Amino acid sequence: MKVATKFALAFLACGVLSVVVYSYVAANREVSRMERTASEDLAAVGRTLTPALMSVWMHEGEEHAIELVEVADRDVDFDARWTWLDVGVDNSRAPRADHDVMQLVQRGTTATWIGPGPTEPRRMYVYVPLLRDDARPAALELSRPLVPPGEAFRAELTEQLAVSTLVVGLATAMAVVLGAWLVSRPLERVVAQARRIGAGDLSQRLEAKGSDEVAGLCRELNTMTDELRDTRARADDEAKQRILALEQLRHADRLRTVGTLASGIAHELGTPLNVILMRAKMIASGETPKEESAEAAKIIAAQADRVTKIVRQLMDFARRRAPNRTKANLGDLAEHVALLLDALAKKARVVVTVERADEPVEANVDPGQIEQAITNLVINAVHAMPDGGDLVVRVRHEDAQRDDATDPVRCAVIEVEDEGTGVAPEDLERIFEPFFTTKGVGQGTGLGLSVTHGIVGDHDGWMGAESTLGKGTRFTIYLPVS
Repeated sequence: MKVATKFALAFLACGVLSVVVYSYVAANREVSRMERTASEDLAAVGRTLTPALMSVWMHEGEEHAIELVEVADRDVDFDARWTWLDVGVDNSRAPRADHDVMQLVQRGTTATWIGPGPTEPRRMYVYVPLLRDDARPAALELSRPLVPPGEAFRAELTEQLAVSTLVVGLATAMAVVLGAWLVSRPLERVVAQARRIGAGDLSQRLEAKGSDEVAGLCRELNTMTDELRDTRARADDEAKQRILALEQLRHADRLRTVGTLASGIAHELGTPLNVILMRAKMIASGETPKEESAEAAKIIAAQADRVTKIVRQLMDFARRRAPNRTKANLGDLAEHVALLLDALAKKARVVVTVERADEPVEANVDPGQIEQAITNLVINAVHAMPDGGDLVVRVRHEDAQRDDATDPVRCAVIEVEDEGTGVAPEDLERIFEPFFTTKGVGQGTGLGLSVTHGIVGDHDGWMGAESTLGKGTRFTIYLPVS
């Protein structure tokens, strides 16, 4: 129900209550006024007749005076009777009023009394004293019927209600129109603006004229819109700065990884370079027979291609790229990382094994970033095994459930498990924090796991870590797939 309608109904309820109260009071007042008017009219008639009656009674006797009263009784508007004040109630000339009223009349005061008549339920009686020192005390009784109070009250109440209801109806109609114009329409604009703000549209402002509450609400809403727009702009700018800083952090970590790989790749490049150098010297010195020169040249070309491929892989890994999601086979990415880190692993006497599921494990990811994440985990595992050992990278599908979720989801899982020294329980809780490391001074920056955790989070995934001191550690990456 609209505010204007509620206001109109409340106004109508107050108006109806006021009409009922006013009509009740007005009806009672009108009944009293009618009785007072009847009393005054009868008293005026009595004052008019009294001089004539006293004169006739004094000069012509009481019989002629009574005849004059009977003549006046013929008037249809009132009844007139000659009454004696010294007779009992059974006498036909006895007054109908009670004893207290008649005592006032005997003292010469005109008295009014309302009582039952011979046929009507209520009559107005006025007694005008007719007192002479040399005669019996008498009084002129004038009476007229009164409308029953209930009937008079209902008639007056009906009339007042009809008029008042008409006035209240017109006032209510005006209240509805004014309420719709002054309240409903401005509030509808406020509601529409609130919906636009809820939908993210902060480009519009409300017109705020006047000094009433609705105008104040519009101004406050405009202020809130401006503040939200400024806050959004600051948040967008901070988000861009954060993304830029994160990309720089990841690039720095990638370059650090490249430096780690360089020592191992240098050994990897040594073998083909030695083959190329030896074959080239043999051809140049003529030690190679002419018929074998072509085969030696093929060997040189093959080894040069191998060197080029190794260098290209290293450059591709180090190159900074914007995130670009595409469908990728996670098993192939794990195999590529194992191949890239093979020299580093052999130098540390670590055997890297990739265990792949029977079916392809694919996900919509940025291959370069996922490779960086796997590489960070493998390098950490190699460093955690100073005496060598087995390192297993597993790729599979699994229904997994995030800690803050209610239902499991289908995930592509990458698991890296080593046989290293392990991580203490108190350190395991902080292992993904930036710059936190359990390695010795100069052996790590503490960024690898933090960057890996950020990469996985950007892919709507999460990570898990389990470790036992002296037995090894297992890191698990969960990437939801549709």
